[in-house]
Amino acid sequence: MTVQTTLQLGTETSTVLCTQNGHVVLQQELQLGTASLARQWMRHTPPTPLDIEHAIEVTEDVLMPLAAKLARTDKLQLSGLGAELILQGVGAAPDAALHWSLDEVEDLFNRIAMVSQGRPIGHDALPTAPEFYAAMVIVRECLHHLHFGSVAVLA
Repeated sequence: MTVQTTLQLGTETSTVLCTQNGHVVLQQELQLGTASLARQWMRHTPPTPLDIEHAIEVTEDVLMPLAAKLARTDKLQLSGLGAELILQGVGAAPDAALHWSLDEVEDLFNRIAMVSQGRPIGHDALPTAPEFYAAMVIVRECLHHLHFGSVAVLA
């Protein structure tokens, strides 16, 4: 059985698409996007730890009902404008595809958290745009709460 789960990460909303053997078994729109999350909860550039914590709470509330609905697969496919934002943010080529383990996502998120706590931005060369932070919050929380071990970020 081939199972694939894709998060089409948009600016205002996102869509989760889960297929088994090429057939759609779940398609759900989420009231969660990079710009909407950033606009609502990430009011500073770079976002503060409190901004990030609020964004995490909102993201968890949106994602948790999905956990019981998804067919199990280890890898999340990430596409859409949010994926492009992440690729640009980490300096990947425009047509690149990144494959990160949960630990690699967590390492990047920890670097983002350090910048939000005042670490000089130049040290990590990370973007300061709240939308980038929002995208990373969404990806991290998807991996944690929907039980994915890795993510493929696709242009």
